[in-house]
Amino acid sequence: MIAEVTRQKVEFSPLEHKAMSDIRALGEASQQALVESMNRDKAQIARIIARLHRQDLIIKESSPSDRRSVQLTLSEKGEKLLKRLDQVEMEMMTEMLTGFSDDEADTLKVLLERVNNNLSY
Repeated sequence: MIAEVTRQKVEFSPLEHKAMSDIRALGEASQQALVESMNRDKAQIARIIARLHRQDLIIKESSPSDRRSVQLTLSEKGEKLLKRLDQVEMEMMTEMLTGFSDDEADTLKVLLERVNNNLSY
């Protein structure tokens, strides 16, 4: 299923997916907001933003309050891609959790979040 999305000639990393998701969640984000939400350095976020912008997945606009700052929003293409990725993720989750009770699925989610938190730095 993920292969179906990547065949759309848009290639991006999990971090780029996370950046797009964070921009959507924030509605509008600055580079600094992404640095903080993703816990990454400014240079790495700048590269991610540049790549997403080159692929027309995000829109960069000057901040009305501070011309030095740029506000990031998802483009229509970015919105569509993220919506499709959400659908693919839901389909994958449904497949992966087939045969699990709701309680088992909830327990697994909690445990995996703990593992993820242990790996985050």
